[in-house]
Amino acid sequence: MTLPRLWNTRSFFDLALPGLTMMLGLQTLRVLIPTIVWYLGDTLELSSIILGVISIGIFALSFLVIPLYRALGLRRALWVTLLGIGITRLLEQVLILPALDFLFALVGTVLFTFFIPLYLAYVRVDKLAAPRKFGRGLLLGLVFDTTIHGSFHTLDLSWQQHSFAPIVAVLVVLAQMGLTLYLIRDDHEATETTLLGSLPLGALGLFVFVTQVIFQNVARATVLTGFPMPQAYAFIVIVNAIGISAALLPIVAERSTAVAAIVGTLFLAWLAWRPAPQAEVADLMFFFGNLLLFPFITLIFASLGAREEINKGITRTAIANGIGWLLFALFTLLYYVSYDINLGFSNQVLPPLAVILIGLAVVGALRVIPHFPMASSTTSATVAFALVLVPLIIWANWHSPEPSVGKGFPVRVMTYNIHNGFNTAGRLDPEAIARVIEQARPDIVALQEVARGWYIDGSVDLAMWLSRRLQMPYVFGPTADCVWGNAILSRYPIKEWKNVPLPPRHLALKRGFLWARIDIGGGEEILFIATHLHHIETDSAIRQVQMPVLVKFWNQRPRTILLGDLNATPDAPEIAMLRNAGLRDAFALAGQGYGFTWPSNKPNQRIDYIWVSPDLTVRNLMMPRSTASDHIGIAVTVEKK
Repeated sequence: MTLPRLWNTRSFFDLALPGLTMMLGLQTLRVLIPTIVWYLGDTLELSSIILGVISIGIFALSFLVIPLYRALGLRRALWVTLLGIGITRLLEQVLILPALDFLFALVGTVLFTFFIPLYLAYVRVDKLAAPRKFGRGLLLGLVFDTTIHGSFHTLDLSWQQHSFAPIVAVLVVLAQMGLTLYLIRDDHEATETTLLGSLPLGALGLFVFVTQVIFQNVARATVLTGFPMPQAYAFIVIVNAIGISAALLPIVAERSTAVAAIVGTLFLAWLAWRPAPQAEVADLMFFFGNLLLFPFITLIFASLGAREEINKGITRTAIANGIGWLLFALFTLLYYVSYDINLGFSNQVLPPLAVILIGLAVVGALRVIPHFPMASSTTSATVAFALVLVPLIIWANWHSPEPSVGKGFPVRVMTYNIHNGFNTAGRLDPEAIARVIEQARPDIVALQEVARGWYIDGSVDLAMWLSRRLQMPYVFGPTADCVWGNAILSRYPIKEWKNVPLPPRHLALKRGFLWARIDIGGGEEILFIATHLHHIETDSAIRQVQMPVLVKFWNQRPRTILLGDLNATPDAPEIAMLRNAGLRDAFALAGQGYGFTWPSNKPNQRIDYIWVSPDLTVRNLMMPRSTASDHIGIAVTVEKK
């Protein structure tokens, strides 16, 4: 038996083009999805129904690859598609207006969906091993993307407008793409199999959904495993390399292989179904998720080259591809709209359902796959294992913020709803959030709307990112799900803390409060309570159910500070509950004017508060004016009476 070669230059270039295109496509998707939500939905105030129609419509454009191929032929259509992907990605990086972000991300995404059927048609001329290598190239692109995403501490290159490094990185990638484009051979007529034979390709969209929402999500892995970010990041990249290696193994189309695929699918679906697994189960989920899905995708692409090609053109392949991207849009839409609209089912059923559909595609693919020997080159695995050095270097140089020793009262505190890191124009900009906090110079901060891996928020870990940027240790309290909720940043040691859910539990967007016992030095402690109440203005009755839970927890304890986005104006009955309980409104004690905190571009309501127990008083209240969030933060110095 001939041993596979560790490195093959031609193999590298064959893998590089789909790999780099996949990487740019995934980066573009992480701009498009948040821009639909935050620019179209939040800034332009389009309804959820209209956003849903737009989202489905964008991915329905993937079917336009059929007339593009007919008009230009395969080679020219590929050139137009690839150059368009690269140019729109560069323009999106350089031009930072949200409207242009949306436009370039839309065009780049549609072209990315075109690339799959066009390049598949191109490599199918070589039959058998070539489509399988294409699948490995796409997987390598996924590894590239995750490695870059984690290396910037989960803040995508696309959103880093304060540095030239992302532009340089994108230019390097485009140069590499240009070199590989040069190697595309002369045009030839595409052929394909039946629509039924092409349908397994539809699993690719579902694969992108489950990997981006869960299995390749570094921020989510950090939360669920309890590992420090670089350790969670290294764990995923290492498993990716193992998964790429598994994709090189020989394929034997036997009944035992199908049974193994079914068992693996059901096991993975069970792991993905668990909404907030224990750390040990989370480790298994991220390990087996990537380990199994990588060879699954390779099997699907191997089947696309194994069927007898009986039809000319790419129509059936394009239809299967389009179905896959429509499924991606539908699953992503349903997963996140469930936090705004009660769908009648939990969004936790969607990832396991996607896994099961991928498994069915694999079983269908196995019916036609002939025996495949081990891949002749292990270049993809070599590159994947080389990339492991990146998280290991970051891990070796990682220093978590350390608390400092305080001197007791006075202590400066702040509350800030950070709007998932998006400014009022609809762009993700946590750096602007950090600067607002720095301007207020707090010792302890209560943050609301903290996303730690939501795909619609760019998959960024805001708690970890802001903690490192401000050099303030943090604790996090999930509410809506395991990766969205409240956080506390503190320069002083947090001696004890806990996250507590708030009623009612049937809400689409569940709420809670996070409390911490903080040592401020000088032998003194404070009880710090951070919360975010129900957001619908007319639902005062719900907040009147939530507020007594907070009052009961406080229980007249001294040296207490309660703060957060209460989503109610000062004259609301739920706010009166705090006054009647004896807590004191910091703005009433030290503020001037109306104290409006929302919306930050045209403030007309006061819904964010800092309250202190009767034994404390406040001074130097500050409300930094900024549109870094849709809320205005409040900072105040707290001291003993």
